[in-house]
Amino acid sequence: MSEDKPMEGKYSNSKEKVSWKYYFIFSSWLFLCLLSFYLGIGLIHWEETESDPKQVYHASMGDGVVKAFQEENKLSTDSDLYDSSEDSSSNFAFKNVLEELFSSDSKEDGLGSNNTKDSNKSGIRSSTWFSDYEAMKKVVHLYDEIHPFIYSMKGGLTNNGELANSWSSKSKHERVAELRILNPKVKIIPTIFRWENPKEKISENIGMNGRSDIRDKHIQIIVNEVMTFDYDGIDIDYEGMSCEKKEKFEEFIVLLSKELKKNNKLLSVAVHPKTPNPKGKVTKCKGLKNDIVVDFKENWRGPMTHDYEFLGKHVDRLKVMAYELHPRKYRNPGPGPQAPNVWLKEIIKYAKKRVPSEKLYMAIPTYGYDWALNCNSSAKSVYYSDVKRIKALNPIIHQPTDITTILSQGNRNTSWTNLSKFGFVHENKIYEDPTMWYTAGGCDRVAFFMNRKAFEEKMTLLRKYELAGFSFWQLISDNDPEINKYLELLATNQLPPVPIANDLYADEKPTVIADAASAPSVKGKDSKSKKAIASPQPKIEKHVEAKKIPLNTLTSSKTNTTLRESQDPIREKQPTIAKAVESTLLKDKEKKLDENKALQPSLDKIPNAQVKKEISESSSKLVPVNELPTAKPQEVPSVKPLKEDIIYE
Repeated sequence: MSEDKPMEGKYSNSKEKVSWKYYFIFSSWLFLCLLSFYLGIGLIHWEETESDPKQVYHASMGDGVVKAFQEENKLSTDSDLYDSSEDSSSNFAFKNVLEELFSSDSKEDGLGSNNTKDSNKSGIRSSTWFSDYEAMKKVVHLYDEIHPFIYSMKGGLTNNGELANSWSSKSKHERVAELRILNPKVKIIPTIFRWENPKEKISENIGMNGRSDIRDKHIQIIVNEVMTFDYDGIDIDYEGMSCEKKEKFEEFIVLLSKELKKNNKLLSVAVHPKTPNPKGKVTKCKGLKNDIVVDFKENWRGPMTHDYEFLGKHVDRLKVMAYELHPRKYRNPGPGPQAPNVWLKEIIKYAKKRVPSEKLYMAIPTYGYDWALNCNSSAKSVYYSDVKRIKALNPIIHQPTDITTILSQGNRNTSWTNLSKFGFVHENKIYEDPTMWYTAGGCDRVAFFMNRKAFEEKMTLLRKYELAGFSFWQLISDNDPEINKYLELLATNQLPPVPIANDLYADEKPTVIADAASAPSVKGKDSKSKKAIASPQPKIEKHVEAKKIPLNTLTSSKTNTTLRESQDPIREKQPTIAKAVESTLLKDKEKKLDENKALQPSLDKIPNAQVKKEISESSSKLVPVNELPTAKPQEVPSVKPLKEDIIYE
């Protein structure tokens, strides 16, 4: 028996090893079965969501979206939001996992698009809006981003959240695939457009009239379109909104941005152009919680709702529509170029202070207008074919264009009244834009247009100030073909380098914002509010020196008479403070005189020369602040200097 025991122990150890081996194999097999089952269910679910796009994001568009907005902006929720629920995973999570595992090319511009390096080495991205698909196919290789201009809103005066589009579902799938074959690196970011007018409004789609449910539906439909047709993002072009829609529009943008970023999609927003106004104001608008700081010259409803600084924090692309400086009308400012560099530079100056450069795009036109100078005739658009037609009439061509000099020749100032009455607009300005001056149908005319030379100078300006990119409005087959040759050089990094400029704010004057109480309001001002709004302090650039004016100078200066008469309660306290300081100094002076009288007997024994010297030294010394009388101290409230208290040199 004793001999069998070792054999028994050896056999039992071997048996135990075999059992562990089978256990491991069985466990692995079970794990693979479960994984296969999970992947199969995922594929089935993916196919269901692809075949029925309306199911996507239906369950996830609730309180979670609104909470995301609250975290960013600390705004309260509306009463009609959905009940809160646990965050559910996206229906496209499985698709994203597969793409990460099996895709060889990772997408550029990841979540939030903070990584905004160019696909080319030129330092500036090329993008364009287009509705001419055939024209786009021919030149898509020249662009980093393209915006099919295919979506708009359903409904007129009211919105239901739904989109109208000019491409069928089949066309969207086929054209997106074809464009990516032609340029695998291009980002396809379609545009949703609406211009607010008497018959078409932007309201419930951004949550106006208490309809946050329609806003959420609108966001759901947008995200669904992006995911269904595999766009790289969406471009929001909501223009001409009245001022009371500013905060709701911003809320909509934040919510949409959150939903897009969950899926690594981009948000682009087109905004109205703005140029700095040194004499800004704070104005009220009925229905808004906060006043609007109007620190720009374009004081009309559209720019009021596009807050560059706010939008710049939440979007991936902010595209300034820098065109239509001289609209196709004969009222102020009359005939002129659409986007001259002198104006573009002012827009850049305003925008770069408020928007990160890596998000900032300047949209410039591919067209011009043709105006009558001395007759009653409508203005016309000018494209490449129009330029060739007009050149056949042997016009006088100017590039650059100095309108002041042209008007000064002969009797043009009196005969070309459609232009000369706006001559002040063009004083001290020379435009890089070309012009053709000609006669047709017994009427003198001028046609502004875009050619390669003008476009190249505008692009040099954008590169000089390190903008992220440019956009065309818009690409059509009738654009100057020479511009495409320039874009070829840009796309292949064959353009000469442009020195970076740092003179953008060299001649800028500080902006002084007037209080809302004294500023004229826009339509919808709440007339019942009488509380004065404290102006925000102006930003002082590093190259600008600022010094405060002493209070006694402020209260005695004749130039500050209007300031002393101001109704500002802080301003009214300043004379009282000055009087208190003056009274204290007077008492101190009297005390010194009494001390001098007490010392007079002893002074008589000192030689006159020595007395004069000591008195001179004593009178030249300043009394330290801590030696001032403290018997009845007066509390002097700390007063922050207002804008008018600062001199900029």
